[in-house]
Amino acid sequence: MEKSNMKKLSWIPIVVFLTCFPIGAQPAQNTAGAHDQAPGARKASRKTTSIPGKVGSDGKTFTADKDNRIWMISNPEALSAIDGRHVKVKALVDAARSQLRIVSVSAIAEQRAGIKLDDAAFRR
Repeated sequence: MEKSNMKKLSWIPIVVFLTCFPIGAQPAQNTAGAHDQAPGARKASRKTTSIPGKVGSDGKTFTADKDNRIWMISNPEALSAIDGRHVKVKALVDAARSQLRIVSVSAIAEQRAGIKLDDAAFRR
C-alpha cells in the first residue's frame, strides 16, 4: 500500500512540470511572418490585380481611382505613350513598397459630358 502511494506522489511533480512547460507538442504560431523571412525580404503578390486609375504625366506613377493611392511603376516602359490617360491596368502588387509591375493595360473610355436623351428625365 505504501509503495502505491509513493508511485502516485512521484507522478505529481512530473504532471505539474509538463502542464506548466509544454515541450513542443504544439506548433509555434507565426506572428506577422517575422520568423520565417529574412530581414529586408519583401512580400509581393503573385496574382495579378485589376486597378482602374490615371497614369502620371511622367509615366512612372499611377493613381488608383478607388482610394487615390499613388503607386510607383517598376516597369514604366509598359506605360509609354499613355501618359496622363485614364486606364485599367493588370499588375502584380507590392504593397509594402507601393509598387506595381504592369502586366497589361487597357484604355477606359471617357464618359461624354452633356445631355443623355435616354435619361429618365426625357421619357414620357
